[in-house]
Amino acid sequence: MRVWLVQPSEQLPLVANARRLRTRLLAEELTRRGHEVTWWASCFNHLRKEWYCPTSRCIQVEPCLRVQLLKGIGYSRNVSLRRWVDHRMLSRAFSASAAHEPPPDVVVACLPPYDLAAAAVKFAKRCGARAIVDIRDTWPDSFLGVLPQCLRGIGRIGLTSEFALRNTALAGADGLVAVTGPWLDWGLAAAGRARGPLDRVMYLGAYREPPGSVPNSIRTLVRERIANRFVVAFVGTFSTYHNPSTMIEAARLLQDRPDIIFVLMGSGDLDRQLRRQAAGLPNVEFAGWVDSPSIAEVLRNAHIGLCTAESDLATDLLPNKAFAYLSEGVPVGSAFMGELAQLIERHGFGFTFKTPADLVSHIARLSADHHAHSKMSSAATSFFSRFGDSLKIYSEFADLIEVTAGGGQSAVSKVVPVGRVTLGV
Repeated sequence: MRVWLVQPSEQLPLVANARRLRTRLLAEELTRRGHEVTWWASCFNHLRKEWYCPTSRCIQVEPCLRVQLLKGIGYSRNVSLRRWVDHRMLSRAFSASAAHEPPPDVVVACLPPYDLAAAAVKFAKRCGARAIVDIRDTWPDSFLGVLPQCLRGIGRIGLTSEFALRNTALAGADGLVAVTGPWLDWGLAAAGRARGPLDRVMYLGAYREPPGSVPNSIRTLVRERIANRFVVAFVGTFSTYHNPSTMIEAARLLQDRPDIIFVLMGSGDLDRQLRRQAAGLPNVEFAGWVDSPSIAEVLRNAHIGLCTAESDLATDLLPNKAFAYLSEGVPVGSAFMGELAQLIERHGFGFTFKTPADLVSHIARLSADHHAHSKMSSAATSFFSRFGDSLKIYSEFADLIEVTAGGGQSAVSKVVPVGRVTLGV
């Protein structure tokens, strides 16, 4: 079977020690089964804001996996007009290049970006292939969240053409997959139909990174700064959506506690702003961009992993970082008030907070009560084993792709309720 995966923003298997995320994990499962996979991506590395290569090209990564790189213009900020232009260029480049390729049996298009997803679904329909849209965020609806309430109606009118592209992608798909239950509901509403047998919730999930070599800087950080202290960690992009400024303000309130340290792994648009905010704080460490083995090494020594967010943007996202924490048995502290908060309450693998003072209260409690922390850590490990293990999730995703390619309906699977959604196991 020939499968196309359309996802321009994840790190590609061209970067050494990059953490394997959703599309790569799915590609690995599909190629393991002998399917021929083409990953349509961008020449631009979204996370590092640098170029993989200067022009469009095809790279054969493995016998059954090739990466088809498309050229945009790149961008320095995630929220910018330049990024919008880049995505438009990618969608046009895809449409032009796809016409010269052997047609796929199934196209799996990630949303966002919705314009590229729309182009992928339209191409699938033209060549007689089946299409699945994998919903990772509610673009362009979420754009309205950055506007004052009084301007959102005008904003929606201004984004009419963007909503039309979103609807093209969702309504044209044979099946919708979403990383949360509410986002699947959102996708079905936009598609204008009820849930069918090819519509599923599949969490992002993660895998346990095996121990490996790490840079001297990480070994020094663990040995000299982290060892024997209560570690509060953050992994990810420093962006408006995942703004960890609350974490730094909590560190400010706890700067007289030498037994507690805050470690931020990542970078992004807010890097300089956050470093200025943390200037002079002895209990904050910036590790910068680190590879997957380094993230795992720090998390094995961490006590809390944070999922921070701007309060007015906190939605039903279940971010990759939550599963990375859970994979190492690290309790999750979350500012997201949607499905992640419901799962935390139901399964007891963390806590939710809204303000720096809230966060400080939880940190102080867990650093003093080792039994409570141990119980929370055990719950994190249990939840990950049952619902977050990527081996299970992407085996089920590959099953769905095979069923979709056949045009039939999947067999009824055993399902286990998790919050307000169900997962096949």
